[in-house]
Amino acid sequence: TETANNGTGWTAAWATTGVSGLTTSGNSQSLYFGQSPALTSDGSTHVWSESSKGNERDLGTSIPLGSQTLYFTALVHGYAGSTTGGASEADLRFGFFSGLGATGNMRANVGITDGTLFAATATDGYGVGDTAAGAFVDDTTYLLAMKRVGGTGGAIFASLIEADGNSATIATEPGSWQVTQSGETGVTLQSLRFLTNGDGDGGIRIDELRVATDWDSAVAG
Repeated sequence: TETANNGTGWTAAWATTGVSGLTTSGNSQSLYFGQSPALTSDGSTHVWSESSKGNERDLGTSIPLGSQTLYFTALVHGYAGSTTGGASEADLRFGFFSGLGATGNMRANVGITDGTLFAATATDGYGVGDTAAGAFVDDTTYLLAMKRVGGTGGAIFASLIEADGNSATIATEPGSWQVTQSGETGVTLQSLRFLTNGDGDGGIRIDELRVATDWDSAVAG
């Protein structure tokens, strides 16, 4: 959330982009891979939203897609909102931009809308690019994983991997990604924008955002 400066590999703290920043859990509970129940009281926190909110953060090291592959992962969990819905109404997206402060060209967009997983190489918005309907359901924790390859033959790939507690599940990147879209680019990625959408839509919890240039680093720990 805004002003929070935890984690490594960033230039500065999270900044608000949109209506307001995401809400940090106030009960020292977090998501983790393979957990039961949905939240664990471990002294850490996660963020959550049931409305339109957003944050942005700049990468400490720019990632040139012409020579490097970008991996992104986050733990996500859908639940019934305070007024309506659930995972079938929750909206979430992560966009990577060529400029600082979520400016310039979008070169990767991945997220969930109304239970549908989507990924697009360069198009902003929800439900764009390639989609997989019904991939996101209530009361299940997933690892949202994205891979963005640039240069000749460039493409974006994404999957929702159920948090089953088995380390073998994420030992290697998916052999078959749920969604993929072609799109060449050699630009440098420098920032991440993190948005949720809606008013009283289904709730969504997010934790452990990782940006890396190899799969092992994206799922480390």
